[in-house]
Amino acid sequence: MPQSKTQNLIVLFWQWYYAIAPKKILKTWRNVLSFGWNFFSIGLLFKTLFAPWKRDITKSTSGFDPKAWLESLVMNLISRLIGAFVRGWVILLGLFFEIIILIFGVLFFLGWLIFPALIVIGIIYAVIMIG
Repeated sequence: MPQSKTQNLIVLFWQWYYAIAPKKILKTWRNVLSFGWNFFSIGLLFKTLFAPWKRDITKSTSGFDPKAWLESLVMNLISRLIGAFVRGWVILLGLFFEIIILIFGVLFFLGWLIFPALIVIGIIYAVIMIG
């Protein structure tokens, strides 16, 4: 009886290690990627890339005043350029975060899958080196 419980425990471990845990790892990885995308608001920032910074716009006065119109145009253009600059840097930072998480996620997942084989190879190598 004790041997069957041990065999059952070993089978359960390998089922968990190669069937259940990888699904949870992938789900967690997807959640972290989704968190980064939402935290940095990458989609929204792309949509509003050239929107005025802090919605700071200058309204032109009524009537024909070329100087006021040009001043309003320049100020609105500067506001949009500042907005694009700041949003662009936040987008780049967010994409950098996403790439880092993507790379580390792939490395972790592959490491998880090959780690048992590395342990066996290490034990065999140690036995060969001793003997």
